[in-house]
Amino acid sequence: IDIIKFYKKKYKLKIIFSALDIKSYLDLKKEGFNFFKIPSTISTHHEFINFMSKENLKELVISTGMTNNNYIKMIVKKFKNVKKLYLLHAISSYPVSYNNINLEIIKFYKELSKKYKNIIPGYSSHDSGYYGSMLAVAAGAIMIEKHVKLGKSDWMHYDDTALDVKYEFPNFIDNVNKSFKCLGSSTKKILDVEHHKYNFKNYKINKQF
Repeated sequence: IDIIKFYKKKYKLKIIFSALDIKSYLDLKKEGFNFFKIPSTISTHHEFINFMSKENLKELVISTGMTNNNYIKMIVKKFKNVKKLYLLHAISSYPVSYNNINLEIIKFYKELSKKYKNIIPGYSSHDSGYYGSMLAVAAGAIMIEKHVKLGKSDWMHYDDTALDVKYEFPNFIDNVNKSFKCLGSSTKKILDVEHHKYNFKNYKINKQF
């Protein structure tokens, strides 16, 4: 905890903790942390989820691996007063193949966010590399979560999912940021960068348009 506090202050980081039980959550809260995640692994821990729903949280991350629509309905209802509810699509397989990442769910979360303004769609990436996260951005994800590692550890079950923080993670950040830039605007108009051989100022548009 002291090491995390040190780097939090040094690099002005926003720390998110996965709390797995009430005691751990309260201990972390005493240490001054106020941004938490309810991971997929405890989606059936109803006592803890009910407790967290009464904590008057400003923002909360919820990973939705190994859950169904009933869980989503319950989460949306219980945490309707959380100002920023980050709803992360996840497939709890390490690594998950591209055949199973099912990014259409992110579009579903994006549609939910139109009705419930506190929902922010996201993606917890358990696929290898960058591609899934880049497509997740195109599908509507605002938050991207990615496992990282120092070097290679053959005994870790998610090692192929994680990116080396020194050699791979900077490229991941660059590619994801490019994906956000590629989205642009939903307003269709002629951009200043577009060049044509025709002069639109003198071009008469057919009346049928």
